[in-house]
Amino acid sequence: EAFEELTPKEKGVCESMFKTLTEKGGDNIGIRQPTRLEVVAEIARAENDDVSRVVEVFRKAGRSFLTPASPQKLEEGTVVDISHESIMRIWDRLKIWVEEEAQAVQMYSRLSEASALYQTGKTGLWRPPDLQLALNWRKKQQPSLTWATRYNPAFERAVVFLETSEKEFIAEEQNKIRLQKRALRRTRTFAMVLGTAAIISIGLMLWSFVLREQAVAATEEAVYQAAVADTAKTEAQYQADVAAAQRDTAQIQTEIATYERLVADTARDEATRQQGLAIREAQRAQDSADAAQRQRNIAFQQQRIAEEQRGLAEEASADANSRRMLSIAQSMSVKSLQVDNDTSLKALLAYQAYLFNEEYQGPAHNADVYGGLYEALKFQKGNDHNVFTGHNDAVRSLVFDPGGNTFYSAGGDGKVLKWDVESKTSTLVIENQLVNRVLDISSDGTWLACGTDGLGIQLFRTDNLGKPRILDRNDSRIRTVDFLPGNERMLSGGMEGIITMWDLQSGRNETFAETGSPVDILVVSPDGSRMAAGTRDGRIIVYNVGTKEQLYIMSEDPGNSILALDFSPDGKYLASGDRPGNVIVWDFKTSNELYSLRGHTARINQLRFSPNGGFMATSSNDGSVRIWETEDYNNQPIVLTANEGFIFSVAFSPDSKSILTGSLDEDRLVMSPTHAVDMVDDICGMLDRNLSTVEWNAYVGEDVEYRETCGESPSIGVKPVNDK
Repeated sequence: EAFEELTPKEKGVCESMFKTLTEKGGDNIGIRQPTRLEVVAEIARAENDDVSRVVEVFRKAGRSFLTPASPQKLEEGTVVDISHESIMRIWDRLKIWVEEEAQAVQMYSRLSEASALYQTGKTGLWRPPDLQLALNWRKKQQPSLTWATRYNPAFERAVVFLETSEKEFIAEEQNKIRLQKRALRRTRTFAMVLGTAAIISIGLMLWSFVLREQAVAATEEAVYQAAVADTAKTEAQYQADVAAAQRDTAQIQTEIATYERLVADTARDEATRQQGLAIREAQRAQDSADAAQRQRNIAFQQQRIAEEQRGLAEEASADANSRRMLSIAQSMSVKSLQVDNDTSLKALLAYQAYLFNEEYQGPAHNADVYGGLYEALKFQKGNDHNVFTGHNDAVRSLVFDPGGNTFYSAGGDGKVLKWDVESKTSTLVIENQLVNRVLDISSDGTWLACGTDGLGIQLFRTDNLGKPRILDRNDSRIRTVDFLPGNERMLSGGMEGIITMWDLQSGRNETFAETGSPVDILVVSPDGSRMAAGTRDGRIIVYNVGTKEQLYIMSEDPGNSILALDFSPDGKYLASGDRPGNVIVWDFKTSNELYSLRGHTARINQLRFSPNGGFMATSSNDGSVRIWETEDYNNQPIVLTANEGFIFSVAFSPDSKSILTGSLDEDRLVMSPTHAVDMVDDICGMLDRNLSTVEWNAYVGEDVEYRETCGESPSIGVKPVNDK
């Protein structure tokens, strides 16, 4: 969450800072490395102010991931450190950074050792693949002198060694290319010389053939003239011999053709037989290959099934162990509530239960874990550590100023008080002679409205809480008010069953609707288009705010008064509370009932969604406040019982981290955290010991490895021993 608040540039500084502050030890466990602010800035190649802004995000109130703690000023010379090693174990992003830093340091160490050996003549320059890995490291890491001297002071020697290795390798490659080009040129020249000589030789040979042919032609001409006579003489005899020879040749050719046909037929039959044999051999080879492939597939499938079974077994074992540890955590939380004579043991059990719940991914909104921590803090800090006192009668209504660290309360004593959350001090806004029933504040914090039991509505400007304007229209017994978006108008309802629309600037009013039954609660949807009203005769009536038209009745149960309503911040859901103590969550678009929440045993006085929509709180006459997790209403709610008697009012802080409850008990205006994590920061600081081995075995188990709940913090003065 803190990391996502940073800009892209600041995220880069953050990564470099945490890599500087952590180191991977020989046993793969992260080790803290406290470093001065200016050194972190030099390594991150950033200004001191850039680093300071990142540190402030990680050490502000409620986080304290880095030291020194806020508000100590960060300046040159300030040593920055991780507040606790557990951050290195549970932050996955930091694990990756630590591993990357360890790999970078390993490469630099190898490079430094190689450069030292090279300097003494015991090794040569690097070549691939070592050279390429080192060049990739230099490009990605871009190491600086400040970073490198933390691990080996000979940074310049290592850089020179790497650059020399790179230049030598490049020179060798270029020399190889030059030699290859030179050999190619020699080959081409030799080929051209040989080709030219061959062409000349061919030309001379052709010329000699021409001369020889001319001589032969002359000789043959003379012989021809001499033989012409003989030719004529023997022509007749020759023709007879030719005819006989042709007859003999024809006979021979016939016999040869017959023989060749027989040979061809025999060869064709043999080829056909060989082809059949080849096909059968190929089919047998293919069958063998298919069988081998099937066996390989079966073996692979069996191996995969075995691996899946092993993985499932491992997952089942891990899941069973997680479930067991979560069960132990829940048991420890419950047992911590039963310890009332040893505040240290009570706190240690509650905190260790919280740690187990976090480690084994239990529900963050675990009611037992929350209850254990809450009671432990109450024992350590006292019952009144989160109590605001100032009213003399029941606290009827509470609202937070949306823009500041203040809230307002109205009570049955007629007082309206303005409170400072940090100092727990109050300022009297007004004191009436009648009961103040309801408060509401506009979304911009400009207007504050107080509905009374006889004076109508008192409207204040929060920038000048002087004499209020009185808004009165016969129906002076006001039970509910709500500002409309835009902060120019307001709706009110009361015992006369009339809903009134008010113009805040002029004070003019008009009747919005008449319900025929007292209106105990009305709420306007976040977009201002709809209004829902709850009546004493058990109806939830939905209106169109713009046209004042009654659209439909969402619920109708005569005799079962609707006393509490609220819209979720996104306007999708409407929650209602009634006189018997039922709490129902409705789908506002479809009017369908989604959840019916049980647990309260008496009337619901107020119901509120947190500003972030993560929680819904209900207060009741049964003396409890229940905080429901809206992501899953079926989860067990957190039950607050710090108030006494009827609890009339409940309000979430603007950041949804705190909940304020007011009750019939005049001294029980109580502020409680909504998250268990907000209660654990101070626990170890108030303890002087860890769980002893005997206590660990009794509450956790002998087969669970012992660990120090609060570690070896300077505030822990007593370490666990085996005999106590």
